[in-house]
Amino acid sequence: MFAMGKETNFYKTCTDEYLELLRDQEVLRTKYGASEVAPESSSVTSTIASILRYAAMNEREANRLLTDAEKVAKKFRVPEKMNWHTKVRAFAETGQWVNLQKLADSKTKPPIGFKPFARAAIQGGRSSSEVLKYIDRVIAPEERFNLFCEAGIWKRALEEAFKLKDERRIIDVKSRCGSPELQMQADQMLARLA
Repeated sequence: MFAMGKETNFYKTCTDEYLELLRDQEVLRTKYGASEVAPESSSVTSTIASILRYAAMNEREANRLLTDAEKVAKKFRVPEKMNWHTKVRAFAETGQWVNLQKLADSKTKPPIGFKPFARAAIQGGRSSSEVLKYIDRVIAPEERFNLFCEAGIWKRALEEAFKLKDERRIIDVKSRCGSPELQMQADQMLARLA
């Protein structure tokens, strides 16, 4: 019916792609013998995320699942940034920290930058050394400062605030850090900036 007129061509394309997605979801469920690998009638990004989440539960098939997620993203032309955000979120939600690290270290420079990686590690309660691997790769000093504060890495936050020559940020770190040593350092930095 949608194919009958030029003005409904868009609807035809959308319907055809959705039917193709439903078929692909069914193939994935059959292939892995699990309904949670690709829940019926979920969107393309939800399907990709569910495939990646299922990889955490089925480690034997993890490489095949990661490949299938890439195939779905490519087939349905998922924008690169959206695909990367979906991967970061899915890996963080399921504790696939090794896969998150591999993604960050891949030859392709992340089109979303390293801030989402750092945020995922912070929210996932990862160690300071692991969080620092991502924060140190964030380019913008203001974003680095905010991430250091979010992670509670006050010494580095104070150093970043001093590099920015931002008295307000130094005072903020001083009030939030709870360390007499860092508070004294903050006073010295404020004196140098004055």
